[in-house]
Order: sequence, then structure tokens, then C-alpha cells
Amino acid sequence: MIVLPKAPRAAIATHAAADYPNEACGLLLGRRDGEDMIVSQAVASANVADEPSHRFAIDPGLRLRLQKAARTGTEQILGHYHSHPDGAAKPSKTDQAGIYEADLVWLIASVRGGQAGGIAAFMPWADCGGFDEIELRDD
Repeated sequence: MIVLPKAPRAAIATHAAADYPNEACGLLLGRRDGEDMIVSQAVASANVADEPSHRFAIDPGLRLRLQKAARTGTEQILGHYHSHPDGAAKPSKTDQAGIYEADLVWLIASVRGGQAGGIAAFMPWADCGGFDEIELRDD
């Protein structure tokens, strides 16, 4: 299960609405507690994809900085988020083709007409061939 408190949930929604009609993206920081992942922070990234209206790519410099900072603290990168402008909060074929780390959670936010909608959580399959939806709760 993913625990997404109000502050990081609001940060994702605000970022997704602000970047519309492009896909917004960022990294999720937090900690693992057994099978659960507790998100403490959603860190916005520039979308460095060649077609940001149809795909996302997180700034690799941001990821490296956060990984380095995580070495000295108790938090780690749990996964990432991105938005689907005028689309559903579920993985697309493009998302499925972009899986390269099966241990990172994917949060997907829908945005319709510039208004943030729902957020759903997914875990890639071990073989990176698809996703399973996982429970997402506020606290």
C-alpha cells in the first residue's frame, strides 16, 4: 500500500494542473515500512521529454541529487509521479513501454481541462511487462 498524505497529494495536483497541457512529473520521497510505502514529499521535476504533451522524463540531475541526499538520511526515492492530460489515472501503452525499474511505484494523476482529478498508484511487474494497481490512501 502507498500512503500519500495531504501535502504531497496537493503538491502533485498543483503541479499537474500548472503544467497542463503537458505531462507533469516528479519524484516521491519517503520511507518503507514493511510492505507499505509512506510518501513524505513529492518533488517536482522539469519534464525533459522530447514530447512533453505525450510522455514524461524526469530530470536526471534532480534524481542524482536526491539519491545523493538520501544516502545521509532516512528517506529514499520510492517512485515517481506523472500526469495524464485529458486522460485517465491509469498506465498507458507509453508508460508500459517506459518501465525500467520494477521496484519504483508509479503515481498517475489525471488532469482534465487544466483541473487536477484523481490519482492512482501502480507497481510494475517484476519483468517490467505491465502494472498492478495498488492501494493508495491518505494517511
